[in-house]
Amino acid sequence: MKSLRSFVSHIKILVLFAVVVIAVTEVMNYLYVDDTTEFARCMMHEFYEDDTNIDRLYLGSSHVFCDIDPTVLDNINGEYNFNLASHMQQMITSYYLLREADKKHHISRVYLDLFYPCTNAGKGNFREYDSLSPSWAVINQLRPSANKLSYMLDLSDPEYYYLTFLPFMRYREKLFSSDYIAEIVKGKQTTEWKNYAYSYIAPDGSEIIKSGGKGFRIYYGELEYGDFCMKYEESSIAENPMTKESIEYLVKIIEYCESHDIELTWIVCPVPDLQLTCVGGYDNYVRQVTELAEQYHIPYYDFNLCRREYLDVSDGKYWFDTGHLNSYGAEVYSKFLGDFLLAQEQGKDTYQDCFYGSYEEKIHDLASEIFGLQIVQSRDYKRYLPDVAEEDREEYAIYRLRVVTSASVNNDNIRISVKKDLGTGEAEEVPVVQEGSEAYVILSSHEHGELYIEAELKGEAESVRWNGIQY
Repeated sequence: MKSLRSFVSHIKILVLFAVVVIAVTEVMNYLYVDDTTEFARCMMHEFYEDDTNIDRLYLGSSHVFCDIDPTVLDNINGEYNFNLASHMQQMITSYYLLREADKKHHISRVYLDLFYPCTNAGKGNFREYDSLSPSWAVINQLRPSANKLSYMLDLSDPEYYYLTFLPFMRYREKLFSSDYIAEIVKGKQTTEWKNYAYSYIAPDGSEIIKSGGKGFRIYYGELEYGDFCMKYEESSIAENPMTKESIEYLVKIIEYCESHDIELTWIVCPVPDLQLTCVGGYDNYVRQVTELAEQYHIPYYDFNLCRREYLDVSDGKYWFDTGHLNSYGAEVYSKFLGDFLLAQEQGKDTYQDCFYGSYEEKIHDLASEIFGLQIVQSRDYKRYLPDVAEEDREEYAIYRLRVVTSASVNNDNIRISVKKDLGTGEAEEVPVVQEGSEAYVILSSHEHGELYIEAELKGEAESVRWNGIQY
């Protein structure tokens, strides 16, 4: 009897300890974890609160929640569609979200978006410390369950468990910052945060971003500089670029769908040709995914290879940046996607010649056009400033301009001009040294203003302009 009382006493102490730890963790998470602008919080709340059975589930990155409107698809296929997508969603996240959805719903079809940065080196190495944050954003919003625990344990090596299980520890450098805590608490006192709403109001009072329901985000924004412009560089996509971890969980998704009688389809939402052309090597990714699709007998449709006579979202009016469609582009793409997928299910040959065999074939088939501008700061002083002494180089800022085009260009058939404005309202011409489709300008490193760049292909009726690029 005494031993029983001792056992019960120890159990009570353990339970009390667990309650205290959980309570302290919840308080610390509230004070430090910044999810005030996290779309996954809104999306997961919609998912848990929606009692309608999900027939068709869409998994993937922000390209899914920006590009695919489930309501448009409802009207086409007559079933209930839902986006369970998140920022830079990795394959491990897609797998565990699929399991989470299948616990509650009788899912008949799953469409998995395979955006290349989510599966390749970098974010595709999702167990590495620098790649954990996209999973953490979703784990924060999952309700307690065996599925969530399994996800947390599978995500990383044990050395990072404390960051996964104690979210506030990711912000440990802010532990004694009263200003940071005050900012987070203020954000969580808003009606919007409390109601799991999601919106962004522009200075003029217009609502630019808001939740469209069922995991869709409406964005009325437009391209920042008037047309497609990239201010960064990426390494070219290598042969067989998908990581082992990504393939491992891609296969887990295939096996899960097979064992639960769920039809699986792989898709790739379109991105502007500027991005894929600048990166280079996209066909390496296409080949690997195609081989995997054939090996596992999975339908695979990459809409970056779609002919424009079927789907044309090349106009800048359909995009808000160089990767995501705005609400106008999403309407066009969602309508086509719904019609296309339904035709495949019904065995129709309406779209039998819809796709190019490769991305290279698509580019070669396009008429001469400018896809956009890549502008990056260069430190190649030996090439651009060979006569300047090393100790004087920091006085200059070199900007390399690349006009990305499907045309074969040289100095004779492309013109690049640059003007700058230091805030006076008057733009002055900047000398440009041009080498084919590339050019560079040299400015004082002490200047700060805006660049206005124009490019024109010989024989084309219109030029392309980029306005107000900060430098």
